Amino acid sequence: MAAATTAGQTSALAQAGAAMRLQARFLRRNPHDLLPILTMPLTGMMSLLVFAAAGRTDLYGHALVAALCMTIGQMTFFVGSEILASDRDSLVLEALLASPARYPLVVYARMLVLVGAGAALALCLGAAILLPVAGRLPAIHHPASFGAALALTLLAASGTGMLTVALFALGRTARTFQNSISGPLYLLGGVLVPAAYLPEALQPLSRLVFLSWSADLLRDALQPAPIRDQGLRLAALLLLGAAGMLGGSLALARMLRIARSRGALAFS
Repeated sequence: MAAATTAGQTSALAQAGAAMRLQARFLRRNPHDLLPILTMPLTGMMSLLVFAAAGRTDLYGHALVAALCMTIGQMTFFVGSEILASDRDSLVLEALLASPARYPLVVYARMLVLVGAGAALALCLGAAILLPVAGRLPAIHHPASFGAALALTLLAASGTGMLTVALFALGRTARTFQNSISGPLYLLGGVLVPAAYLPEALQPLSRLVFLSWSADLLRDALQPAPIRDQGLRLAALLLLGAAGMLGGSLALARMLRIARSRGALAFS
């Protein structure tokens, strides 16, 4: 029994590693998937100009966190959510489903590559924007907390992305839905203005958006004051990511099962 469990874990890791390498190759061959990141400098610059005009140089770090969270969101809701549609259009979906690999695991691993690449480039571009404006980068007073929050954000984004992969693949107006959902999610997530400033009726709803926990933790990591309830907040972020991954796996498996039963896998 233990040997079988170990073999299963090794197989899952091997499948995830292969999927991550596959997505890395896709990124090299199709760099247009990284185009949403190019909007990050404009987003960051607008926030910086507003803070500079108000004389709030202490909020420059908030602009960096907002741009980082929005870039991760863009890679999740726009690029990652089209993984299944891209596989179908490139005629590799049937081959992937016929392989021994579990497709939900493949999608999760590929999402992780996308959001990871987006976060890395966003931080680099953010530094390139802040240096000319502020003359220095914001200090990270709690680097371990910042790193933990960012890592869990990437995991939560990948889990949430699995859910959007299944939902967007079911609809024929996915692009319209993608364009309309990002704004409210960024607002509820408090990526620039903390969710605590939202109307009281919306604050409980904002806690269902993983970005609200991410943005608050990342901002607090830039401040010298101790971070309150850090363990609880990291656990909430992890829980939201796990819930998204579970829901996405179930939705994706059900969608593919229905498509197979109807003989419409290539048109799902």
